[in-house]
Amino acid sequence: MDADIALVHAPSIYDFRKRDIKLGPISDVIPSTPVFEMYPIGFISMLNSLINAGYNARICNVASMMVSSESFDPVNYLKEVKSDIYGIDLHWLPHTNGVLKIARIIKDIHPGSKVLLGGFSASYFADEIMANYGYIDYILKGDLQESSIVKLADAGDNFSNLEHVPNLIYRKEEKIIHNNIEYSSIDNVFLNYGLLMKNAIKYHDIKGHLPYASWLDNTEAMTVVEHGCSFNCAFCGGSNFAYKNNYNNIAPVYRKPSVIAEEISLVDEMLGAPVFITGDINQAGEKFYSSLFRELKERKVDLPLLTEYFIPPGKEYLNSLGKQFSDFTVEISPESSSEEIRNVNGRPYNNKSLEDFLQNAIAAGSKKVDVYFSIGLSGQTLNDVDRDIDYSEKLMKKFTTEKEKLYTFISPITPFIDPGSLIYEHPEDYGFTITARTIGDYFNLLENGKVWTDFLNYYTKWMSVDQIARATYESEIRMIKIRQSLGLLKDQNAEEIVKNITAYMHGDAYISNENKSSHLSYIDKDVEWSYKHKLTSESFLISIYKEYNDLKKRI
Repeated sequence: MDADIALVHAPSIYDFRKRDIKLGPISDVIPSTPVFEMYPIGFISMLNSLINAGYNARICNVASMMVSSESFDPVNYLKEVKSDIYGIDLHWLPHTNGVLKIARIIKDIHPGSKVLLGGFSASYFADEIMANYGYIDYILKGDLQESSIVKLADAGDNFSNLEHVPNLIYRKEEKIIHNNIEYSSIDNVFLNYGLLMKNAIKYHDIKGHLPYASWLDNTEAMTVVEHGCSFNCAFCGGSNFAYKNNYNNIAPVYRKPSVIAEEISLVDEMLGAPVFITGDINQAGEKFYSSLFRELKERKVDLPLLTEYFIPPGKEYLNSLGKQFSDFTVEISPESSSEEIRNVNGRPYNNKSLEDFLQNAIAAGSKKVDVYFSIGLSGQTLNDVDRDIDYSEKLMKKFTTEKEKLYTFISPITPFIDPGSLIYEHPEDYGFTITARTIGDYFNLLENGKVWTDFLNYYTKWMSVDQIARATYESEIRMIKIRQSLGLLKDQNAEEIVKNITAYMHGDAYISNENKSSHLSYIDKDVEWSYKHKLTSESFLISIYKEYNDLKKRI
């Protein structure tokens, strides 16, 4: 079946399966792999808007299918996908290489169709992209594009009414046209996983609709509390500073608790899968979270929930969370054990607040607590990284019991400092040197790099690229050994991980899990926070499909 719009997700590096590259720890603390095959959650919302407006739309997760199968041919697959418009996300910069190559392939295969880009990075570099890459026809600039993409579909077969599409950048008689910026309502956002599954069946393309490669094995859903952010983490391209200056002049904008609850209720009904609530519920205020908890209780939602926090919430909030939900997990990213470094980089709280939060979360019933630290921060030295591991050990020893588990993680800021962030815009103020500034620069870094450190677009006056790499390897080995000593990691797994990291350190050819789409320093279960699922008719179908897919692999 042909589509009006196909939403396509590309791998970070198009030919990652053929190149001799060591992608290292660049995605170690997320479920997605170093190929970054998880498509933006906005795909599901835009799919919902397009279908509700009467259009045929589909998702084509090319990256996920490339990760899942060595024999998968993206060119042959895209030949079979017929669409008037191919919308490709260039949200985060690591996708630059894959996006531009997939866009070129689509244009060569379907010259009569239009290629559309969207996302933060496409918006930030829109002028350069439109000037230098003629096979890109359109860019939708900014955030919250649910209504704009519907209006683009409304433009008709000849695409002659483009002036009525807000936020669109396009060419007319070789001139680049910027339409007026309009900020769409956040009420247009709706993440409908039931519709996603039905659409996968409609197009006989379950694999193409999967959010990420391991989704069948570790089915998780997401919802979003807000667009934009209250905080200014210095390296973040979604910070308050970056958002207001590039994507929307109002931030943050909170969604209605009733809508969020409805999304989670649909997941409960359709998938029975855990839900990651992205955004800090507590920061939205007591009225917001009380309303959300009440709405979920009225819908009798019974799912594991992962909640994240930008600053430590208080005991009252955590007790309220614990009373409402029997299975929840919390995570927080202090970035550094140094309060001074933490504050410089946009995390305004002290260690006592952090430790009080951890204690209160466990007391409230959190099944797992994840704490994240970073390497490459402003003001951070090699000695500071060592102190971060010392502090991590202290936290794990203090808060890990037979029932509750506290995991700490450490990883480099990779591969790029985000465009639009405070550090990217004012590197000298933070002691940074940014070594790449154009889309062409980033394409070439990803095209020519052989080891993950080749991709980095920065170094600091405290740490060179080589020192960032050294700190990463040494700290992650220490972290793994601490986990092993506390019984959080089996001896065999710990030894295997240390072998892998040591091989990277010394440039050895031996990597025991030489799967370019795997994690380097942590095993999957560390970053996948819940395996608890309820059996629904739809989740049963997922299980049947997974067994069928596994059987095909064995034959």
